[in-house]
Amino acid sequence: MRLSLTPSAVRCAVTAVLLVLGGTAPASTLTLSTPGGLSNGDTFRFLFVTGATTQATSSDIATYNAFVQGDAAGATYNGVTVTWKAIGSTATVDARDNVGGFGTSVRVYLPGGTLVANDLTTNAGGLWSAALFAAPNQLIDGTTSTGNTWTGSNPSGVASSLPLGAGAGSSTWADRSSSNNAWLMINPFASTNSYGMYGLSAELTVSAVPEIDPAGMAGVLAIVPGALGIAERRRSKAS
Repeated sequence: MRLSLTPSAVRCAVTAVLLVLGGTAPASTLTLSTPGGLSNGDTFRFLFVTGATTQATSSDIATYNAFVQGDAAGATYNGVTVTWKAIGSTATVDARDNVGGFGTSVRVYLPGGTLVANDLTTNAGGLWSAALFAAPNQLIDGTTSTGNTWTGSNPSGVASSLPLGAGAGSSTWADRSSSNNAWLMINPFASTNSYGMYGLSAELTVSAVPEIDPAGMAGVLAIVPGALGIAERRRSKAS
């Protein structure tokens, strides 16, 4: 028989062993949860808006990808650090190409689990349809946020006439509180202004909780008494 343990139970057991042996427990990071209604094997993506702000003066899309990745602060899903790309367009890269997956039927959710779009198409209910199911107004921790957001894009996910890093000194911004076309495009503002940006995760797959072999877990937990004995002997010698 195999024993199914929750990821948190496994982490607690391993952390206990590390602490007893004098090791260091893993640093705490934000863990994103599977949105409701999804089943094992389903694929989806998360969309968030940054809490930090940046200017839109760079014409290099890598600058904005690094910015949203940094703002996500190492958020994980199923124990793996999530990769993020900016929903932004430069003169040479369209937002929908930068994030990848254009035309796929992968659902998009906010960090809190709210459905944003049915897919990455321009069809009704799609991310590039100018008609989302909810405003993309959540920070990586699920907190609601308001404010202007750099995109340099048209509602269909391609570059506007004033993309990020435009030579004219202005770029297209949007309103994260909107779920219509304004979530991606309103007006141009001076690129030297500092606004937030949207980040879209790589495609993620829902997976079942991993099964743990009782014999293997027993072996790990068996270390604890021995480690406690070593620690006690060390304390005795020290005294």
